[in-house]
Formats: sequence, structure tokens, C-alpha cells
Amino acid sequence: MSSWQRQIRRDAALSALWCVALVAVPMAHAQQLASVSDTAIVNVDLPLGQSYPITTSSTITQASVANPDVADVVVIGTRDVVINGHGAGLTDVILWQADAPLRHYRVSVHSAANVEQVVLAVKFAEVRRDFLRSLGFSGLYRDRNNRVGTGKFNTDNVFNSNGTITLPGTEGFGTVLSNFGTGTLLGLLEADEQTGDSRILAEPTVMASNKDSASFLAGGEIPVPVAQTTGVGGAPTVTILWKEFGIRLNFSPEIVSDSLVKLHIRPEVSSLDFTNAIEISGFKVPALRTRHVESTVIVRRDESLIISGLMDDERQLTKDGIPFLKDIPILGSLFSSTSWQRNQTELLVIVTPVVVDPMRPRPQDILHFVPDTMLPARKALEPRLPAPSKP
Repeated sequence: MSSWQRQIRRDAALSALWCVALVAVPMAHAQQLASVSDTAIVNVDLPLGQSYPITTSSTITQASVANPDVADVVVIGTRDVVINGHGAGLTDVILWQADAPLRHYRVSVHSAANVEQVVLAVKFAEVRRDFLRSLGFSGLYRDRNNRVGTGKFNTDNVFNSNGTITLPGTEGFGTVLSNFGTGTLLGLLEADEQTGDSRILAEPTVMASNKDSASFLAGGEIPVPVAQTTGVGGAPTVTILWKEFGIRLNFSPEIVSDSLVKLHIRPEVSSLDFTNAIEISGFKVPALRTRHVESTVIVRRDESLIISGLMDDERQLTKDGIPFLKDIPILGSLFSSTSWQRNQTELLVIVTPVVVDPMRPRPQDILHFVPDTMLPARKALEPRLPAPSKP
């Protein structure tokens, strides 16, 4: 055999070998892809900075991580690895085993605060500083020919048949009665002073997820008529717009760190004011008296923040008496009585943020429902079993 014939046979053998290799590689790659696609994907929810241990039944030969910036794999032993979360995101981790199918994990790394919720305990308190002071003088002069009485002595209804005086039980807190050592002059001095105290308006507990929002309202809605024209020369139509009033709270929490919570809060207290009401198309619409504040603050967990200074102050002075005579200097107090009233209230809002885990809620946040076994409709929903046959 000549040299050129041997060269042709060698080239033919190499060509056949390359053809077999080209066919074998795609087949092996297809089998690997089929093995990966047939493997069930295990979802792993991993908070940032935490680890997820894995123990396999066979020896681990190789590990692969799609995005090392999100998570990495640390080999502890021949059958033990640990997945560590580094950054927020999504990545795949694949483990190959010697005598078992590969394992495919889809790791979702997120901030630990994203799965936490903030429970905001709020207390609305109104400190009432109402002050009412009344001072009145009633006088009586009576002789054989004349009678002059003011205040409680403008009539003789307070006198009994034997000449004694019986004052009504609804009079002032303190009274002084004297005849000044005479038989013709009688005077009654009344003094009364009242002060108010505080009261709790509402104590809601509102829950919201991190970087989410929640609201609370304890009150009602009033209809406000709004006149609208339908067109040129058309008759106006009246539509109703509902306006909310009462005790309201809007807040949005953000967990800053393990000890701080950032709160955007807007507490509001509103009430109806019929004194400044207006009439629209025959409807009397009361005004709204509103006190609210909006702020963004950073509070420590489980500690309270007090918002105060929302004042409401009203003062009123009333003077009653005999016309013209009550205006006489000095002597006018004998023919008049004054009443001075001061209504001052201060709104206090106390907020306390508490961070909770939705997977492990607090006992006070869980409401257990006990089934009513006496419900008649339950028997209708139960499957009817065939009656047993008689022997």
C-alpha cells in the first residue's frame, strides 16, 4: 500500500472519530439538560445575613451559584453545605451528588425587615380644663310700705308660711345668707366654681407591614350637598359628598434598624360645629372643628411618643341683672350676677410602635374563634349517611 493510500485511510478514520464526538457531545448535553429540567426546584426564603444548611444523602461532587453577589455556598463536609445570604435578590444554587440526582435550589434573599410588621398602639386623650365660675348676689328690702327684691328674692316663693327660707337644691355650691342685723334687709351671696378633667377618646391598635400604610377612623360621615350645573341654561343638580369626621389616624412605618422605627403619622380629631353651619339649597350643613398634626419621627421600639399642644380655648362672660341698675358702678353688683366660663381642652396622642413577626404573632394579636356547635344549619351541610338496613 502506497503512502498516499495510508494517508487517505488515516484521514477517514479521524473524520469518523470527529463525527462520533460531535454526536456524543450534544447527546450528553441534552441528557444533562433533561436531568436539570426534571429536578424539582426547592424554594428557599432566606433573610439577609442568615444561613440555610443542607445535608445530602450522597457525597457532593460539585456546587454552582448563579449570582455570588446574592448568595454563596460554603462546603462544610462531603455531605454538608451552607448557603449564606449576602444581598437582596434571586439566585439559583445547584448541587451535584455522586450517587443521587442533583439538587436545585432557588434562593430568595431579602431584608429581614421586609417580613416584619409594626403594631402601633395609639391612645387619644383629651385633657379638659373647663372652668366655670359664677358669682351672684340676691337682695331684699321689705318694710311696711315697700318691697324691692333681686335675684332669688324677686318673688316670695322662697319664703315658707312661718317666714323661713327654703332655697332650691340646684343652687350654687356655696351660699351666704344674712339679714345684716336688721328686720328689713336680706342678702344672699352665691358662689360656684367648676373645673373639668381628662378623658380617653379612643385606644386603637393598628397593624401595618413594613413600608406600608394603615388608617383608623372612629366617627361618622355627614352629607354635604354640592350644586352642579348640567349645561348652559340647565337647572342645577345637587349631588351629595360625604365628609368624614371623628377620631382618625393615618400612619406609615419603616423599620430602620433593630432598635429604631420611622413613623409618618397624622392624628386628627374633628367634631361637628352647628354654630357656624351654613345652608345650601335648603340643607343645613354644619362646619367641622378639626385639630390635627402631621409629622415624621424616629422612635425606639416598644417606647412611647407623646404628641401634645393641640389646644382649643373658649371663653365666655355672661352678666344677668335688672336693666340699667346692673350697670351702676359699685352698686350694680347688688342687682346683677355674673357667670364666667372657660372651656379649654388639650389633645394628647400617645403612640407606641411594636415590631412583630407575622409568622410568630403575639398572643394578644390572635383572636380565637370557637365554633358554634348549636348552629342548626350545620346539620344541613353535613353529608347524609344512608340509614342502616334492618336485619
